[in-house]
Amino acid sequence: MQSEIKNCQNCKKDFTIEPDDFGFYEKIVVPPPTFCPECRMQRRMMFRNGHTLYKRECDLCKKNIISIYPTNAPFPVYCQKCWWSDNWDPCQYGIEFDFSKNFFEQLKELSLIVPALSITNDNEVASVNCEYTYDWFFSKNCYMCVSGWHAENVLYSFHIEHNKDMLDCMHMREAELAYECLQCYKIARSKYCTYCSECQDCFLGYDLSGCLNCIMCIGLRNKSYCIKNKQYTKEEYEIKLKKMNLSNFYSVEKYKKEFKDFCSNFPHKYSYIKKSVISTGDFLINCKNVKYAFQVINGENQRFIFGSDTTKDTYDSLMSGKAEQCYEVVVADNSQRNYFSVFCFQCRDIYYSLFSPSAENCFGCVGMKKGSYSILNKKYNKEEYENLKEKIIEHMKKTKEFGEFFPYWISPFAYNESEAQELFPLTKKEVEDKGYCWRDADLRDYKVTLPIDQLPEDINDIKDNIIQEIISCGHNGKCNHNCTTAFRVLQNELGLYKKLNIPIPHLCPNCRYFERVEKRNPPRLWHRKCMKEGCNNEFETSYAPERPEIVYCEACYQKEIY
Repeated sequence: MQSEIKNCQNCKKDFTIEPDDFGFYEKIVVPPPTFCPECRMQRRMMFRNGHTLYKRECDLCKKNIISIYPTNAPFPVYCQKCWWSDNWDPCQYGIEFDFSKNFFEQLKELSLIVPALSITNDNEVASVNCEYTYDWFFSKNCYMCVSGWHAENVLYSFHIEHNKDMLDCMHMREAELAYECLQCYKIARSKYCTYCSECQDCFLGYDLSGCLNCIMCIGLRNKSYCIKNKQYTKEEYEIKLKKMNLSNFYSVEKYKKEFKDFCSNFPHKYSYIKKSVISTGDFLINCKNVKYAFQVINGENQRFIFGSDTTKDTYDSLMSGKAEQCYEVVVADNSQRNYFSVFCFQCRDIYYSLFSPSAENCFGCVGMKKGSYSILNKKYNKEEYENLKEKIIEHMKKTKEFGEFFPYWISPFAYNESEAQELFPLTKKEVEDKGYCWRDADLRDYKVTLPIDQLPEDINDIKDNIIQEIISCGHNGKCNHNCTTAFRVLQNELGLYKKLNIPIPHLCPNCRYFERVEKRNPPRLWHRKCMKEGCNNEFETSYAPERPEIVYCEACYQKEIY
């Protein structure tokens, strides 16, 4: 079988389907995609709301709760305790499939009557004090975090696995005591680091490995007591460290700018790929035959992935762990043969379903917790289920629905509430022109008690009563980061700032988050040549051709490492 060039029915750009891809689609018996990889990812991201939380009532017990759905959501919303209880039955909402209608229309109708889970986490079940988290499990004392498990005392972080004591981090694995770190693996007591692994006590590091006590360094391997890639003795290093005054906010801001300029003089490796073979993408660790993938650890035979841990034989997955033979899924943890689903974890043999954990042999179900042999939430015996399922698939082929992920209008979130806005940002006009939904931010009228220009610059000058203050955000709402205009410092948050000896930030958590998003390379690949003079090596990289970085192939980059 040969490669085939298709034209994306969404963005109208050409994309290529490789022979291995066709083999996968044949194996799971679905037609090839009609959307390009970027548009497919954008479509999946429209079904996750990671950073917009609301206070509302549970529609069953009437208690005040935290939810990813606002009060005016057009469907009932239940708190964790009520949703998981036996006080309601998903099958009571079951409907007969109508062959005179499109499948997606009927699924949308069902989604508007079945109660939704207020927020997806396991707080008070396998997690403790993690009420303000989303897609978060097996953790303790975590706050305003998204997508993670096995974490303790982590705040304002995204995609965190097996970590402890950290703030404002993203895509981290097995780290402890970290602040403003991005895409790092097995680091400790480190701040403002990117693409670093097995490092300790590093500050403003980029692509460091096995380093200890390094400041403003790039590309070092197994070094200690270095500043701007220059070697010092331990005594010299400590003297210079003290003079740098890294507990002061404005000192840190100055060094961050200096380090950015310093890094611009160095080549960047085309991709961060460690201990992996036959793989393309960015931030891949322990992977085999993983292509067009981003933020993947322990992956095998995967394509078009964003966020994955210990998953194999899977295509087009978003934030899934321990999944096998899945396709076009959003959070399909611990699942097998899971196709076209959103938050259907611990599932088997499930198609086109929404928020149906621990289900098997279900088609077009919503909220079907622990369900089986059901279609549109109506229960059937095994033979009836299999016969009707095949008839529906044939019907969907005629309506050109089968093989496509859910259309945007099935998502319960406005575009700017969803994670699509983070990686595929659009203006309100662009969103409305495309026919998507936009939600204007709720009016914020916080009574600031401490203007940001009156916040002490040095963490050593911060008093414990800072936790009582409402601090103004430095952006003051004049940005595109969903700024909250003000923020507070929590008790355990203050403890981490002091433990790490870092100043309190001047931006609200939302603005800090979006600044990290902008530092991360996009989940997209370009075919480029090595920029080293005389080298003809080519590669797939997430550095766009128009970017200013000097990008080298693996071999040329290794020669530059000190």
